[in-house]
Amino acid sequence: MRTWLAALAFPLVACATAPVVPPTHVAVSTQIVTQERDTSEPELFARAERELHDEEWAAARRDFELLVKAGPSPSIFPTVLFDLGTADEALGDRAAAAASYHALAAKFPAMPSARIALVRCVTLEAVLEDWKPLGDTADALLARSDLDPLDRIAALGARALSRAELGQTDLAVRDVEKGLDIVEDHHVGMNGRLPPSGAVLKFALAEARRIDTEKIALQPVGKDFVAKVSARCAGLLEAQRAYADAMRTTDPQFAMMAGYRLGAMYEKLHGELMSIPPDGFAKNERERQIFYGIMHVRYRALLDKALIMLNATLDVADKVGDRSPWVERGRAAKAQMEKDLADEKATLAKFPFTEEELEKALRIMQEHAEKKLGLR
Repeated sequence: MRTWLAALAFPLVACATAPVVPPTHVAVSTQIVTQERDTSEPELFARAERELHDEEWAAARRDFELLVKAGPSPSIFPTVLFDLGTADEALGDRAAAAASYHALAAKFPAMPSARIALVRCVTLEAVLEDWKPLGDTADALLARSDLDPLDRIAALGARALSRAELGQTDLAVRDVEKGLDIVEDHHVGMNGRLPPSGAVLKFALAEARRIDTEKIALQPVGKDFVAKVSARCAGLLEAQRAYADAMRTTDPQFAMMAGYRLGAMYEKLHGELMSIPPDGFAKNERERQIFYGIMHVRYRALLDKALIMLNATLDVADKVGDRSPWVERGRAAKAQMEKDLADEKATLAKFPFTEEELEKALRIMQEHAEKKLGLR
């Protein structure tokens, strides 16, 4: 057991919007039936545009949907689809917004608004975790000849994120590297905050690092336990740096996603460490208690770190009014972590030794481990 506890005491240094395209007004005589009265296409279109300008999102969506159902004139159809997507997005209906934007890109691919619509889909599909459609969107963007540097960064980041989440982390990192070259060449984010395109690139890098790192299994426990934990922590730090960059963005949604993932990464490592059974390391109940106490006191910092990340990102989400699924997931994770900490402290309070005594024992074992390795 002493060898095991000494391993536990080993210092884990590593763990520590695009513009709305102006509408084109045309004179047509099409009559459209609404719940209120019959109206003409120009009247309904003008009303919908006015509602959109006044941020009357639900009314604007209703009227744009009426126009789509009626089959609008080709001269206004692209704007109707784009503005319908804008209204859906403002109402939080990301799936509907993405559908409208993709309809625009499919029907009118040569329109500049189609490019803008596809760029908007990058954030929408990332938030929705629609990884395969996100990759398709990236491919559609990269096939265009009218991308500016920020658009190309967003497209490469989107493809990298899709590939990472689908298990192709090597290909994902290649896309990230291409995107980072553009970031450096054009000094993107040099003012201290990344635009959304840079955020998706950094988020993709973080996800690739996290996914690769979490493939290092800590069980079954063997002689390479310390090496495995150190490798997990080193990978965690690499991912943390990229998540932190993604959080330094003008896009609150990517900031929330990065904060949540970072907190969840710490929580996952903590959970894996806490699930290591005492069998083979503890011969009686007292030794089981010591094992439990040392494990929880030694690695509680991981859970504390996770809570710090979640609290910070949830504070930002509250300030900007973000109601995405990632926010709700973050709240649920925070509540569970707080419960776990409370349960842990209640269990430790029943043991015949204090946390201070455990911490003192850990310090002594850490000093012995460092001396043995020639670190002191």
